[in-house]
Amino acid sequence: MAGSMAEYKRQTRAHIAGLQGQLTDAQYRAELAEKQVRQISADRDIWKHRALEAEAALKSTGRAGE
Repeated sequence: MAGSMAEYKRQTRAHIAGLQGQLTDAQYRAELAEKQVRQISADRDIWKHRALEAEAALKSTGRAGE
């Protein structure tokens, strides 16, 4: 009985260690995804600003809508 309890505890500890590893991996992937979202948002803002500048330049030359 004591042997089976020790084995159960060993398996439980191994299972917990595996879950902690999966949690660490998931946290890393979440942080990476958040960084990617921020980068995409920044890129979008840059392109939006450039598009607005280009539209303003066209309007100033009277060529908007051509």
